[in-house]
This record gives sequence, structure tokens and C-alpha cells, in this order.
Amino acid sequence: MMRLFMEAEDVLLFRDGRPFNAGSDHQARSLFPPSPSVMQGVIRSHYLLIKNIPLSNRGAIKELVGDTEDYKALRLRGPWLARQTGDGRVVRYFPTPTDAYPADENAERILPMKVVRNPGGNVWAGELPYLLEKPNEIITKNAPGAFVSEEDLMSYLEKGVSVRTEKADALYVSEVRLGIQTDSRRRSTVEGMLYEVEFIRPQAGTGLYLEMDGYPDFPKEGLLRAGGEGRALHYKTLRDSQISPIRWGYSEELPRFFKVYFATPAYFSQGWKPDSWTKFFTREVRLEAVALSRYQVLGGFDYWNHKQKPSRRLVPAGSVYYFSHSGGARLRQDLVQQAITEWGAEIGFGQVLVAGWKPVE
Repeated sequence: MMRLFMEAEDVLLFRDGRPFNAGSDHQARSLFPPSPSVMQGVIRSHYLLIKNIPLSNRGAIKELVGDTEDYKALRLRGPWLARQTGDGRVVRYFPTPTDAYPADENAERILPMKVVRNPGGNVWAGELPYLLEKPNEIITKNAPGAFVSEEDLMSYLEKGVSVRTEKADALYVSEVRLGIQTDSRRRSTVEGMLYEVEFIRPQAGTGLYLEMDGYPDFPKEGLLRAGGEGRALHYKTLRDSQISPIRWGYSEELPRFFKVYFATPAYFSQGWKPDSWTKFFTREVRLEAVALSRYQVLGGFDYWNHKQKPSRRLVPAGSVYYFSHSGGARLRQDLVQQAITEWGAEIGFGQVLVAGWKPVE
């Protein structure tokens, strides 16, 4: 599997799932890091360019890279924010877990919330046996940073210790630019068509990390056109010594009490959960508690069929699900990339980290 580190040559634009049609909205907001579906488009488009396949040759395109739902041999994991250190190593940054609570008044550090019995009398009564409770009496108006380094994330998940977070502006800044629609025939502006677009400028040394498999002859270094306006990303392949390994999924028997951290968004048919968890586990598991933030909307334009893609509501990255089982449960080994999602596992959705937890009785 190739490990790609991509740095922007200038600003970047990766729009979120909201429509940006004339008269519907005057703001184009960026989603950063972009969704896996965006990066599969970037990679497949670049591969077509490498193979000199014209976009008018639909048969050749489908044979080489597939279509809207068939990704052929392509497998992606990511993307995530990453920063290159002075010695050439690359450190990944993941979304702060949604079960985190500030460990100090400045919210520079976080702790996992306590998992306590659901006393009833709330909307989750009968649905979830446990609820999350703050681990201390700290009251602060400050919010924790949006990202956690890979090392700190593993310590947080596996040991439950206090770790530092990174504010988003330590990794990238937003630049809002104004524009107005013009009428080329009259060579004038169009009344009422003022708009603004949010661009992303990564900080020095910060870029995107992506793992890719399926295209063995993909160049090890080059330039990619990515996102709105086709901005340039310079990518290079990392050596094994430049990146720490992470164990995705779980190959052994799961702890009796285990939690699942979603490092990328996931799609479920029932909104925040599937109709049955047996799709992902070899034995019956019980959902005990969940830490969620607002759903993420994913849409876009389907260039293959020349129409808007159906919008999907996804469980956002950073969500944490708490489970238990009576023994012998494992994560199904036939899952694509060991992902927990009902759509998009091939291209990086539903990537999870698993750790144990202990309820507070």
C-alpha cells in the first residue's frame, strides 16, 4: 500500500455537502480535511491522465477505474491531516473524540467522559443502557482543539489518560474571498449575484495523508489537481520509516467491553446505526452508549451520470460507540478494509480504531 503525503502549492477548496447553485446560497464553505469520496475522485482522475485515457471514452474509463459505485481494484484509507517534522517523519492528526471533556480551564487537554448507568427519564431510556458523564467539575467556555496527534489519540483510547489537542488554526487557516457573477455577453456584473468562497491554506509543513492500493504503476511523486478550481497538490510517497504503523480494525477476540472510534465518516441505513450490528461482528454485540456530534452531509455532482449525487447523512469522524458482548465476538474478517460502514468501505469510509473500556457502576 502506497503512503502519500500531499502538500498544497497554494490555497485549497473542498466544498462541503451543501448545494452552491445560483440563488440558493451565497456561501461556499470548505470541508477540511476533505471526505474520502473527494480523494477517490482526485486519485482516479489522475490515474486516467497517467494512462492517457480521454474523458470522452466512457468504455475505457469504466474498464480502468470503474464508475460511480464500482471502484475496481482501488482501495483508499484516509485522508487525514498530517504534519512533517524536521527529521522527515510525518505525524497524522485525527478528529478529537466526541466523548472528550476538557481536563483544564483552558481546554488545552482532554479526558474521556465517564460511562455511567442510564437512570432513565430521558430520550435514550430503553435505547442505551449507559450515558456519558463529565469526568470533573471544570467549567469553561473554551472548546478543546479539533484534532489529536496519532500518539496522543492511542493513549487516550487505550489508557484513558489526559492528552493535548491541536486547534485547527495550528494546522490550517481559512481565507474567505468575495466574488460576483459576471455576464460575459454584456461584460458587466449580474445584480444580486454576490458570493463568498472559503479557501483553506495549510500551515507550513502541513498536508494530507492518504494510503492507496490498487494502482501499482501509480507514480511515486507528482502533482495532482484537487478540489474546486483544480488547485495543485504536490504528493510524494513515504517510506515505512517515515510513518508510524496503526492497527486498523481488530483481528483478535474483542474485549468484553469495547469501544469503536471512527477515524473517518461512516454511513448507516438507520442514520446513526445500521439495522443490525451482525453485519460487522461475528456474534451478537450490544450497543451500550454513544458519543455523537451533528451528522455530516455528503453530496456532490456525479460526472459519470451528469446529475447531482444523492445526499447522504453520515456519522462524523471522531464519533465513539461503546459496545459489550458475552464472549467470542470478533470484527468480521471479510469486511472490506476492516471498515464499519454500509457504504464506501473501499475508498476509506468507516475506518475504525478499537479499544477496551470500563463502565462506572
